[in-house]
Amino acid sequence: MENRNIILAVLIVFIYAIGFSQSKNTFDIETQGGYEYNYFKSPKEVRVNDSVLSKEDLISSGIYQDISINYKYRYKWKKNRIRLSLNPFSRLFYENFDDSYWSLDTRAKYDHRFTKKTTFLAEVRFRRMNREGLGGDQDVLINPLGYTNYGATAGIKLMPFNANEMTLEGFYNFKNFDAFGVRDLQFDEFGIQFSSVQSFTVNRLEHKIKVNTYFKKRKYDTFNASEIDTDGERDWDYIKGGLFYELPFSEKFKIKPNFVYYVRIDNSTGRSGFNQFGPGINMRYKNKTTKVRASLSFITRKYKEIEARNTEIAIGENLKYQYANFHLNASHQIGNGFSLTATLYSRVRSTNYTDIDARSFRNYRNQYAGIGVLWEL
Repeated sequence: MENRNIILAVLIVFIYAIGFSQSKNTFDIETQGGYEYNYFKSPKEVRVNDSVLSKEDLISSGIYQDISINYKYRYKWKKNRIRLSLNPFSRLFYENFDDSYWSLDTRAKYDHRFTKKTTFLAEVRFRRMNREGLGGDQDVLINPLGYTNYGATAGIKLMPFNANEMTLEGFYNFKNFDAFGVRDLQFDEFGIQFSSVQSFTVNRLEHKIKVNTYFKKRKYDTFNASEIDTDGERDWDYIKGGLFYELPFSEKFKIKPNFVYYVRIDNSTGRSGFNQFGPGINMRYKNKTTKVRASLSFITRKYKEIEARNTEIAIGENLKYQYANFHLNASHQIGNGFSLTATLYSRVRSTNYTDIDARSFRNYRNQYAGIGVLWEL
């Protein structure tokens, strides 16, 4: 009798919760075909064992097919909300199929509203990148392209005054790179992040000013990967700050100029620290059938201790990178849940390190473009 009452009570609570809850599912699948240039981000010339390899030997490019699935689930009851997302992705290269790769991103978010102005936030996440090889954009450490990453974030969102939203969170990440020969690499990182968004209305259009910043400590374990730090450990601190202004020109079109400043502090050898900074701009256009999102940025990175070299000697300057980045995504609905989509991506890195005996620290260009179809259920 007692068990029956317990079961009945649980059932009543469950029915009550369902009655005052809301759930929502979204699912879409997209495929794009295109061409990617230099997907390993290699320089055009490297000397190996007194033999100079040209761009024909070093640069891998090819026609690809992307397949992406995006599933989202949301469940709300009373002052609580749970959001789940699952995003498997694969890029298949027709000519060099062994260079194909896939990834899986999963996230679970929970928030609880204590009051109208205070909300608790939490998130757990997992990402698996299943890819072989090394990227030419590496610098101090050997970073294989394949890795497993998981992490968690928890914090609080506040509305301390009118039209202002502040978020303060702590986070943790663990990233384990796939082994490459005798080299292996992993890191733990933890930190704190803060953001503040102030909204205001001008001519019936909402403008936003956003400030965000974080501090994090990252500790590497480098197994047989470091000749400078013999114990195979690295202790790096990162500080990043950004200022953004969202400027709407109409209900459909807005831009977001921004400026970012980023610092790495090397607590181990003092060699790998840098300052990174630069402007950028994001653009968004959206009407009933068409969406366009684009971003453009110019970033400079200056290392504090690493000297730049040509093939013969050090040139008397510290290493410097300059990045030009561009990304565009567009979609246009054609009916019955289908949309035509297009993607354009470009990253160009210029450096003052021209030593052809090195693959790291060098110039490279990586670009791709694709068109396809999106099906939203």
